[in-house]
Amino acid sequence: MVKKHSKKGFIIAIDGPAGAGKSTVSRLLAEELQGMLLDTGAMYRSVAYFGLKAGAKTERDFAITARALTFQPSSDRRHLLVNGIDLGLKLRSPKVSQAASSVSRFKSVRDALTRRQRSLGKSWSRKFPVVLEGRDIGTVVFPQADYKFYVTADPKVRAMRRFKQLKKTGTKIKLSEILKQNQQRDEQDSTRKHAPLRCAANAVVVDTSRMGIVQVVKFMADHVRAHRELV
Repeated sequence: MVKKHSKKGFIIAIDGPAGAGKSTVSRLLAEELQGMLLDTGAMYRSVAYFGLKAGAKTERDFAITARALTFQPSSDRRHLLVNGIDLGLKLRSPKVSQAASSVSRFKSVRDALTRRQRSLGKSWSRKFPVVLEGRDIGTVVFPQADYKFYVTADPKVRAMRRFKQLKKTGTKIKLSEILKQNQQRDEQDSTRKHAPLRCAANAVVVDTSRMGIVQVVKFMADHVRAHRELV
């Protein structure tokens, strides 16, 4: 007889490049599993956002910003409040996105945020399934995560998704420019010295190029549930 796992909380690490659909998939997966979402990408974007507002220019400047920010879950456990505020689309502008990629290369910033991510993830997972989404979750932040996924998609598909997202917000930008920005960010993320973007050896690769969001979330949720029942 198969024995079901009795532990309520566990950790799911979701990594992948920009525009692959990680944020939406992670949010819906956390909802499907009645868990919590920790968007680590939003943490780096927050450092970039507040750092730029404060005129930060050096690694030390951004590290000070990283240590000064507070992070907590929203009431629905699907969003991250930064200094008590849901910044929403303010963190998704092209300017903040590019700055976040640059900021994420700073070791002092990564060290500060990694410690915070581990603390929050461990605390929340005592009671709930916790979905962590980012670039180095399964390789650096939580290499011992219960489940690991690497979400990716064709570069042109990723650019088109981002184009449609920005178009809804009224942001005017060419598709070709988004593709170029994504390529630059992929290069920065995968070649940075500290915690580069890469697929964990034991991660399940999910190519979303030809999959709808609902299909992706179902696949991942089914994978987690099937393995929970075998433990």
